[in-house]
Amino acid sequence: MSLKVVVGPMFAGKTSEIQSVVRRYKCLEKPVLVLKPNIDTRFLDPDSPMAVVSHDRTSVPARAVGIKNLMEVLSWSCYAEATAIVIDEAQFFQGCLIPFVKEAIQGGKHLTVVGLDSDAEQNPFGDVLALGSLADSIEKKTALCKRCGDGTAAIFTRALGSRSGQVEVGGAELYEPVCRRHYHA
Repeated sequence: MSLKVVVGPMFAGKTSEIQSVVRRYKCLEKPVLVLKPNIDTRFLDPDSPMAVVSHDRTSVPARAVGIKNLMEVLSWSCYAEATAIVIDEAQFFQGCLIPFVKEAIQGGKHLTVVGLDSDAEQNPFGDVLALGSLADSIEKKTALCKRCGDGTAAIFTRALGSRSGQVEVGGAELYEPVCRRHYHA
């Protein structure tokens, strides 16, 4: 049983990390359950099952979960069979993420929890950062600053326009990765 937390801004390779975890467990012939919030429909294809999809369109199958219903996963047969659990966009599972993680760890699961550590206003986003006290390891990924364009590390996600609240699911049409200097520019 273990807990790895992976955070960072948008476009930092967090989804690629998920895909890497899934490949490693599949090589070992160990079942992996990938979970994602049902509000993330950015790359949803009506003709294919739910998946975690990177911005370059590579994907791994996933199961959608209501953002308040993470605890119900504990009763799923695919949960019982899984050696590893991967949670994508974990910032959206507010209020149920920590109890789920604690229960899964006690149940002997290996967890990888991936999400944004802050919103576009630089405020903590969801309960992802609170997992630090439970984690075996924490990795903060960086993207490339869209404004610098020279390889400078982007550590923040910046909104491109006005937003209606903290939770506004979107991609490059709504957000860009930026360095500290360009976040405040």
